[in-house]
Amino acid sequence: MNGDVGHVRRPFTPLVMPSRYRVRIVFHGAIVLLVGLLIGFPTGTEVGSEANRLWHTAHESLIMMGVWLLTMGSVFPVLALERREAAGLFWALLATAYGFMVALVLEGMTGMRAFQPTTSPILLVGFVGNVIGVLGALLAALLTLTGARAALKAERGETSESLARSEVT
Repeated sequence: MNGDVGHVRRPFTPLVMPSRYRVRIVFHGAIVLLVGLLIGFPTGTEVGSEANRLWHTAHESLIMMGVWLLTMGSVFPVLALERREAAGLFWALLATAYGFMVALVLEGMTGMRAFQPTTSPILLVGFVGNVIGVLGALLAALLTLTGARAALKAERGETSESLARSEVT
């Protein structure tokens, strides 16, 4: 056994996602969705300009981000994650939503994209927001996949145990 003397591996017990995470994700999802809807107003002022296109992108992206958070509020009870993983998923979702919110609003205000480091302080803040958004989204997707996979494994384990019991009787 790998030379681990004294190490006892405890069985994986999936944790049901605490309801406080669900409620907070729904709350923040509603905030992001509202901001996304309100950001739609500037899109009607400057037809055909780069700034208008960036406002339109912010409008659609934040609506999508708000819907993602609202959806994750419904998905949380299905996932089987340890306490730290559940907290990581919660914070990754918030970092994604608010990181992209800052970046997209700044891009709309300046009329310039913030996809690379720059000497402009406001675009640098936008760039950092984009980086936080991308990294948070990747982490959230990986943790969601991890939780779904663990839930599937736990379900299969329960099913095979119940089948084995029914064959004995």
